[in-house]
Amino acid sequence: MTRPAAFLPDDLRREIVDHCLSELPNEGCGLVAVSDGAVVRVYPTSNSDSSPTSFTIPPEEHFEALRDAESNGWEIGGVFHSHPAGPAMMSATDRARALEPDWTYFVVGLSDGTPIVAAHTI
Repeated sequence: MTRPAAFLPDDLRREIVDHCLSELPNEGCGLVAVSDGAVVRVYPTSNSDSSPTSFTIPPEEHFEALRDAESNGWEIGGVFHSHPAGPAMMSATDRARALEPDWTYFVVGLSDGTPIVAAHTI
């Protein structure tokens, strides 16, 4: 059975897109806090890979987001990243690195000039 992706409100979608655009030409990334099946906060992070084709969220930023989410009664329930020159689909690398089966994986495709955000589950 497929688990539904977390709902992403428009204002938080915009925050994700803005962060990813600000990180060009590299991939932008971050975490999302979830409560009752919906994203309630976005945690834009740096990309320690500084790469247009991969991302790694620095452990200290992951921990800060986790502490904030838990202090508000939420959980970290997903991650987002961009594909500066690609579609909003999970790549083979993305799927291989997706280790949290209950998370929603948001991918921001920036290849055609109009940002597209797609939610994926594994």
